[in-house]
Amino acid sequence: MVNKLLVIYFINIIAFVTHFTYAVIALISGDVALSILLFLVSFILLLILGLLYFYKTQRLASILITLTAAAVMLYLLFTGGTEGSGHLWILVFPAFAIPLFRISMGNFISFCFFLILIAYFVFQNKLNPGVTYSFPFVLRLLGAYTVIHFLFYLGEYMRNRNFTVLEKKIMDTENESRQKDDFLSKLSHQIRTPLNNITVISNLINKAKLDAEHRDLFDTILASTINLINVVNNIVKVSEVKIEKELSNQVNFDLFSSIDNTLKLFRDQHKDRLEIDFKLKNLKSNYIGDPIRIKQIFLNIIENIIKANPTGKLIIEIDISLDIDNEIETELGFHIKCPQLQIESDDYGNYYSRPDEMLIKEGIYQPDDYLIDFTIAKKIIEYYGGEFIITTTSELTTLAFAFMLKKGTLGTYKADSEKESARLLVPKHKVDIKDANILLVEDNAVNQKIIILSLKNYVKNIDIANNGKDALDKFGKTKYDLILMDIQMPVINGIAATKKIRELESSSNTQTPIIAITANALSGDKESCLAAGMNDYISKPFQIDILVNKMKLLLEV
Repeated sequence: MVNKLLVIYFINIIAFVTHFTYAVIALISGDVALSILLFLVSFILLLILGLLYFYKTQRLASILITLTAAAVMLYLLFTGGTEGSGHLWILVFPAFAIPLFRISMGNFISFCFFLILIAYFVFQNKLNPGVTYSFPFVLRLLGAYTVIHFLFYLGEYMRNRNFTVLEKKIMDTENESRQKDDFLSKLSHQIRTPLNNITVISNLINKAKLDAEHRDLFDTILASTINLINVVNNIVKVSEVKIEKELSNQVNFDLFSSIDNTLKLFRDQHKDRLEIDFKLKNLKSNYIGDPIRIKQIFLNIIENIIKANPTGKLIIEIDISLDIDNEIETELGFHIKCPQLQIESDDYGNYYSRPDEMLIKEGIYQPDDYLIDFTIAKKIIEYYGGEFIITTTSELTTLAFAFMLKKGTLGTYKADSEKESARLLVPKHKVDIKDANILLVEDNAVNQKIIILSLKNYVKNIDIANNGKDALDKFGKTKYDLILMDIQMPVINGIAATKKIRELESSSNTQTPIIAITANALSGDKESCLAAGMNDYISKPFQIDILVNKMKLLLEV
């Protein structure tokens, strides 16, 4: 579409410059009639250019250019033009008629003009033209036109064919990449589920009842399981984050609430040491865009800042400023400031926190433990035409980016009212885990049994839902204190079920905590779960103590 527009622009501008130049030459030469005609045509071409610029009417502009050019060429053929050279201009017709239209339509239009030329030469004696062309001259002229026509047709055909081949290769490459990611996702899911079962069961076994030989064999099995977990983790790292246009949802949303509710996840999890100062600077709070993408950006960035600062007090400042503003849309600048991140990047754009020099000297650190992965945020920002920039001073690191959002409805941001509405999203009463009523959404019977065995001594009751639809039915009938949600399930998956639950809760201003328990561990899976409305995420295989701690944290808010 863009290439076609550029072609029309180029042909229109070349035609305008050519006609205007020859109009001036004709005026200087004393040919007033030809000069007036060419000036008139130049004015028409200028109007077509304006029409194309303001209304983007490509087809109409192409038709007007072609009709104007055909009329001028026939006039020059009829009058003979300057010193009898007017007939030469008809040879130019295929050069722009074929590129202006699709190859089949352009070929048809050029052929029709060829038939008009034949008719003109047959009846030229009856028209009393300024110049009469002999039969041998007409044959040579039409032969030259035919050769030029086929040369441009062949060139356009080869260009379209090469473009089609290239487009097919790109699609095949994207499909192969997508199939690879799907395969890795399924492979991860299939391997992690039995690994999780082995890990959980190993925690349930009382090793004190084993003799020395069997205890050694058991420890060997457990060590091999841990090694296999590390292998799976390394495999899934090759998967890239894909930001698909069709997944983007353009809705009217509250920017402050979307970001602040995301930040609340981190405030609750790290309340003893994390402080986040979020400012909107008197901007409109409602915009049209994709709130899930914005949540993913902040989930990815804040999580990595916390990872790079594992201990001590951590203060993060978030400022959103107005960079460009017009009646329809606004460019917002996002600036996230935190204590200096000791990070460095490799040749592939990956960032690493700088480990302690003593660990480097002793060679006892693993580089992956220090990987700061901004891939998700970077790709989403670049997808929307922005740039992710990290600058570091002696004390602070600033992560900055900007992108355009269309203006939404409602008024400007008011700190107190927005914060109050955000507080209503989570119930304020505490629930002791031993009194909790839990809904486990899991389609695999073995997984259901193992999780129930693991949690039966911690919680009051666990109900089972075999898929997302079953979970929605049970959620509508029973009050649950917390939901454990699998992702890959038949009928309705975990993401869709979570979104539906959040829709049902929106009218009551309450929110049942949801923890994703999933065998998916590809880049972006965690952010997708949290952005869909889940409160936390744990990937298989996991230690049961970690899951219990996450449950306690959400139940005792």
